[in-house]
Amino acid sequence: MSDSLSRGMARRDFLARTALLSGSAIIAPWISPVKASAAPIGAAALSSTGFDPAFALNVAIPLAFSAYSAMSGGPLNLPPGYQATALILGDRALAAALAAQHPVAAKMVLRNNIFGLIGNNLSTGTAFVAFRGTADLDDVLTDLDIIATPYGFVPKFGCVQSGFHALYRMLRASIVANLGAACAGCTDLLVIGHSLGGALSVVSAPDIFANIPPNLAPRLITFAGPKSGLTDFVNPFNETIASCYRVVNYSDLIPLLPPCPYEHVGAAIYINSGGLGALWRHSLYAYRQGLQRLVG
Repeated sequence: MSDSLSRGMARRDFLARTALLSGSAIIAPWISPVKASAAPIGAAALSSTGFDPAFALNVAIPLAFSAYSAMSGGPLNLPPGYQATALILGDRALAAALAAQHPVAAKMVLRNNIFGLIGNNLSTGTAFVAFRGTADLDDVLTDLDIIATPYGFVPKFGCVQSGFHALYRMLRASIVANLGAACAGCTDLLVIGHSLGGALSVVSAPDIFANIPPNLAPRLITFAGPKSGLTDFVNPFNETIASCYRVVNYSDLIPLLPPCPYEHVGAAIYINSGGLGALWRHSLYAYRQGLQRLVG
């Protein structure tokens, strides 16, 4: 058996065991690879939540795709009216300095330090921060520091997953340097992320609101995001960040991780993309398809 196949099987065994501990093993695609039969919530039923599935499909999803495109240098394909004003760049010097304590986060930044985009739509007065994810999130969740650490950007704000916290530390200077310019003339701030980018969205939001001018209250829409903090982080987060929606595809296991005692923030919006396979269910393409089915 090759080393890469062995590692892949070990990661899937870890995720399956975690699903069992979470009481959700029946939706793990590699344990029981059957198509989820649950129907997505109707768009009309979402009106009471304040979540706009059409906006998520037509604005948030293209912003999330563009965050990945920025990493690879491809065309951004931003939604109409939106422009990028800066890249989110990881601080490679800081990553090298923190490599001993946070080797996986540091390796990610040293390998490719483009983690998304900052920009705006001046016609609607909307600025945005869009974080990319990573193709190897299962590696990150098994190897990244899973121990909780105090949230270091706002006092008395509880504890978050230390690996996500460390990675955001490596990106923060880029956001501080560029967010103000993007927000000029704007009254609204969107923070978007898929997968690991969802965790970065959550970890960044209280800091952006409290510490980074112009201190706009961020509105979060995340896709396939893992859990980011403990109860003592989740409670003040939900009291501080009034608008936070996390979109979850049926049979995507990543939102179940890390295991208890980690918890989710915000409000869950469930979709069903259809299709088989762990990679598909977690992909941003599947989330786009699930929203298309929801919007109709």
